[in-house]
Amino acid sequence: MSTQQKRVDVGAVIDSANYFWMPFGITIMMIIIMLTDGFDLFMMGHVSNHLVTDWAISKSQLGPINSAGLLGMAVGSVVLGWLGDRIGRKRSYITCLMFLTLGSVMCYRTAMAGSHDLDHLVIWRFVTGLGMGGVTPLAATLISEWTSYRVRSVIVALVVSSVPLGGSLAGIAIKLVDWQYMFLIGGLVPLALFVLFGYLLPESPKYMAQHPALHARLARTLNRLVGEKRYDGTEQFVVQEEGKRSSHWIATLWNVDYRRATFFIWVAFSFNSFVLYIFTNYLKVLFPADRVAADVAGMGLTLFSVGAFFGSIGGALMIRWYGSRYVGTGLAFVGALATVLIGVLLMGTASPVAFTVLALCFVLGAAINGMQAFMYAVSAHSYPTDIRGSAVGMAQTISRIGAVASPSVASFYFAMQPMPGVNLFFWFVAVCALVTTISFFLIPSHIQATPAHKAA
Repeated sequence: MSTQQKRVDVGAVIDSANYFWMPFGITIMMIIIMLTDGFDLFMMGHVSNHLVTDWAISKSQLGPINSAGLLGMAVGSVVLGWLGDRIGRKRSYITCLMFLTLGSVMCYRTAMAGSHDLDHLVIWRFVTGLGMGGVTPLAATLISEWTSYRVRSVIVALVVSSVPLGGSLAGIAIKLVDWQYMFLIGGLVPLALFVLFGYLLPESPKYMAQHPALHARLARTLNRLVGEKRYDGTEQFVVQEEGKRSSHWIATLWNVDYRRATFFIWVAFSFNSFVLYIFTNYLKVLFPADRVAADVAGMGLTLFSVGAFFGSIGGALMIRWYGSRYVGTGLAFVGALATVLIGVLLMGTASPVAFTVLALCFVLGAAINGMQAFMYAVSAHSYPTDIRGSAVGMAQTISRIGAVASPSVASFYFAMQPMPGVNLFFWFVAVCALVTTISFFLIPSHIQATPAHKAA
C-alpha cells in the first residue's frame, strides 16, 4: 500500500516561525557583511580629497576610478545574482567576499607603490566593484527568504541600511589611519568574514526547496528554525508563489504579470542610484572650500551615511501601517526637497550656517539612502523565488546606469569653464530625485500594510 508524500509549503513554515533565534542570527551576519560592503563603497568619497592632494591630480580625474567601481558593481550584481539562482545564495555570497578581498588588497598595494598609477587603481576598483555589486541584491534576497512576512520589510531595510552605516565607519577610520590603509581594511575584513561565515551562513530555504537533492539538508535547517524535529527530508517541499513564468527569467521580467513593475522599478532605481552616488562620491568636494569648512563637509558626508539608518528603519516600520507606496514616495520627495534647500543655501557668496548644512545632509541621507533600501525591499517582494536573485540583481545592474553616469556628470560639471554655481548643480540633482519619486509611486507591486495594522 503506497503512502502519499507529505506536502510542505516552505513559505508558510517561514511565516509561522519566530524571528528569534535563527533568522535573527542570519540578520546579524548579513548586517556585518553589509557594513563591510558599505565601508568599501563609501571609501572613495572619504579618500578622494587625499588622493587629489597626495597624487597631484584634478577632481575630474577621480571620474574613471569611481566609474570603474560602479561598472564592476553593474556586472557583479547581475552575474552574481544570476549565479545565486543557479548555485545557491550562499556560494554566490562567498564569491562576493572573495572579490572584495582581492580588489581592495590590490588597491592598497597600488596606493602604497608610490608610482601614482591611476590605471591600476581603476582596474582594482572594478574588481572590488564586482563583489560590492553582488552583496546587496543577494542579501536582500536571502534575508527576505528567511524572515516572516510580519517583519520582512523592516529586516530587509535594516540589512540594506547597514551599507551607508558602513560608510560612516569609513568616515571614522579615515581620521585614524593614513588613507592608503583604508583599502587594506576594506580587504582584510571580508577575508575574515569569508572564513567565518563560509561555515555559519545557511542556504536559502526556498532555493533548497526547488532542488530535491537538498531536501534532507532543508529538513534539518527547518527543524532548527522551528525548534523541533518535524521534517525528515522525505516531504514534498514546495514554494507557492503567484505570477506567470516564461521560458527564460529575462522573459519573465517582461511578461504581462511583471513588465510594469520591472519598468518602474528600473527607472526609480536608476535615478535614485544616480543621486545616491553623486552624494556618496562628491558631497565633500561639491561644497565650496571657501564657504564650507573641510571638517563640516566631512561631517556632512558622515551624517549623510548615518541618516540612512533612520530613513530606512523608520520608513520600514511605517510600511507596516501604510504600505510602501505612500511611505517611499513621501521619503523620495523629502530627498528632492532637501537637495533644493542645499542649493538655496549655497546661493550668493555668504557662508551658510554649519548646523543647517549638517541637518540637511542628515535629512538627505535619511531620504536617499532610505529609498535605496526601499528599492531592494520592493524589488525582492515583486518577483518569485526562482528568479528573485536574478531579478533583483538585474534591477541593481540597470540602476548602475544612473550610478555610472554620476561620476561622468560630476566630472563634466567640474571641467566646465566657467563652472556654473554649485546651487544649479544641486537643483539638477533635485529634478532627478523627483523622477525617483514619481516612478516609485507608479510601481504596481508594492508591499501592503500588514492586516493587523490595516485594522488598527
